[in-house]
Amino acid sequence: MTEVLRDIDTEVELQNALNRGDRVWVVGDVHGHSDALENLITELDPNPGDRIVLMGDLIDRGPDSRMVIRIAKERADTFVIRGNHEDWALNGIGQNELKTWTASLDWLMAGGKQCLDSYSNSDGELNTEDWSRDLEWMMSMPHCLILDDWVLVHAGLEPGVPLESQTPRQMMWIRDEFHDAVEPVDPNRTVVFGHSITHVVLGKEFGEVATSRSELEDGRPLWVGIDTGACDSKSGWLTAMDLGSGELIQAKDDGEIRRLSSILKQMSRSQT
Repeated sequence: MTEVLRDIDTEVELQNALNRGDRVWVVGDVHGHSDALENLITELDPNPGDRIVLMGDLIDRGPDSRMVIRIAKERADTFVIRGNHEDWALNGIGQNELKTWTASLDWLMAGGKQCLDSYSNSDGELNTEDWSRDLEWMMSMPHCLILDDWVLVHAGLEPGVPLESQTPRQMMWIRDEFHDAVEPVDPNRTVVFGHSITHVVLGKEFGEVATSRSELEDGRPLWVGIDTGACDSKSGWLTAMDLGSGELIQAKDDGEIRRLSSILKQMSRSQT
């Protein structure tokens, strides 16, 4: 069984940021929309103590996966989780590791072609050095980050399975079984995830964040879905949520910005 990768140093850094009152922003699936990501980060205007977590699927479908990865790698305040699209790309690595990487047809059809286009010159020649370097970086991405009150994961968790026994595949690919669960995997932690576009899979309006119907004992939802479809032509919204306040900020490629009410206000009211 493949081992779940965690990044304990990152978990400590994110928890310390929350403990001292700085902001930790979690960002839904970017899918190559570097303009939306840059617009969003500009609007977030992070202070030196703030942190940003990209929740997987940085690549594929959109116009500039290469730039999205560059932003993620070069920003000292930004951390990442592995999504199914990163994992899909990594599946092309052969026994001789990066030297024998080949693109699978299903990955290409699911947005991988657009990803490779962003690494290619005007003659369609792939910059293999940059692509290999970024594949190697993707290999180090953790499958989840576990904080005191949150589990950050790309797709979700398998119901009825202890947190320490979850599998990478479920963390990167699960949908309905996780969405329909009424009991938490961990009673103390809300799961934040991307992967499932909220208006396509979770019954929301365009750009709306989704929350579970069931709640933890503290009144927070079992889960929060923040993939609002940056790569979807009917939405285009890329969403960031502040773990401390529940504040939501969204951006599009064209520079449109909006702020939505906190998803944690209901919890705050229930505790007063």
